[in-house]
Amino acid sequence: MSHALKPTTDLANRISAAYPSLNGAPRRAADFVLQHPLETATMTIEGFAERSGASTATVTRFVRALGYGSYSEFRAALSEALRLAMAPVDSFADAHGTQGSAFSTLVTALKDQAANLSETISALDEQIASRAMKALLEARRIFIVGSGVSHHVAAHLEEGLALYLDANVILASSRGGPEQAIRHITTINGAEDLVIAISVPRYSRGTVDLTTLAKKRGATVLALTDAPTSPLASIADMTLFAPARNRLLPNSPSATFALADAIITAVARERPDAVETLKELSESLLWTFHQ
Repeated sequence: MSHALKPTTDLANRISAAYPSLNGAPRRAADFVLQHPLETATMTIEGFAERSGASTATVTRFVRALGYGSYSEFRAALSEALRLAMAPVDSFADAHGTQGSAFSTLVTALKDQAANLSETISALDEQIASRAMKALLEARRIFIVGSGVSHHVAAHLEEGLALYLDANVILASSRGGPEQAIRHITTINGAEDLVIAISVPRYSRGTVDLTTLAKKRGATVLALTDAPTSPLASIADMTLFAPARNRLLPNSPSATFALADAIITAVARERPDAVETLKELSESLLWTFHQ
């Protein structure tokens, strides 16, 4: 199944849920929508039926299988999905049409990231943060999930936590592909296993699916994401927010990186043996530093 639509739109989620039960002409209709969303959004029901190799009656059954009352309602949902998917492109095009120097773009981008970081601090809830720290310090195993730009945040978090915690820290979502990540997650057994799920717009369907699986297996879930509307927020036991707004790009991980770094710092501060651990590491790496 192709995924031309934005994974987190309502329409894409409906097609994904219904797809396994579709056969024959209804499945061809779903495939056509996924492969040609822009074209479908401008078609009449007759045109869509002809292009997808289905009858108008089949198209009607298809859209009702997705939970829509009519073809016009389905097409409106498709237009909204496309609007969300193309928003970063439109923003980028608008910025390209605005007069300004490379220097002014750099300054504006840094100011935007400073605003994201300031909002991250303002949104930090002491009670939730304390619960998150307790879960980190008491976890038997910690699985970290993130893809795209969030993968780099996840790798940074894995390296830092592994240094200061006794728990086995595992970068579950890695370059090894979804099969490797699923193998890690399916070893989860109860609340003593902590999953840290990281995703910012555009949200990763893979990360959401892995987090959902982990939750079903009884894991405690800590989410690092941008807003309460994130699909991770409704799954997680605890959520820490870091806005990821960028005027030109689909997202920015800078505030999420800062939040991950703050988590590592707080963990190190809470560990009574952290100084000794850092001393041992520094001694072992003594001759690798360039002075």
